[in-house]
Amino acid sequence: MDKKQVVTHLRAAKSAHIKWRSYAQAIVAGLPISEDQVPVIHTDCAFGKWYYGPGQKLSSLPGFQAIETPHEALHGIYMQIFKLLFETEEVGFFRKLIGTSKKRDDRREQLNTMLNSLIEMSKTLLAAIELLEQEVLRMNDEEVAELI
Repeated sequence: MDKKQVVTHLRAAKSAHIKWRSYAQAIVAGLPISEDQVPVIHTDCAFGKWYYGPGQKLSSLPGFQAIETPHEALHGIYMQIFKLLFETEEVGFFRKLIGTSKKRDDRREQLNTMLNSLIEMSKTLLAAIELLEQEVLRMNDEEVAELI
């Protein structure tokens, strides 16, 4: 694998993350998502499979280390969002259907706060990936070959 291929893989991983983030935004907006878009642990999403798989070849680079914490945090936030949306309550069907206005408003506010946190953490992650990409681009072909 040469430098161009490494950068291509990094960009594909970044795209996978952006797609994943759109699922979180969709679920908060009330749009349906498929089962394969349900939150998973950070090692099982498309980005995580790259990061903990082929991406490990870049693990000696300082920029690589800055990615793990925000990526893991994103999944934690998404899981909280998912649980808040789909937690089961012990109330009757009619009460659950209509809910209370205040409770719905509080839940909506919580969801929006969590989504904003997720988006900010996503920006942190994307910036870290960008720094790693720039780090790779500054390397010569021989240095990249040594990594892989």
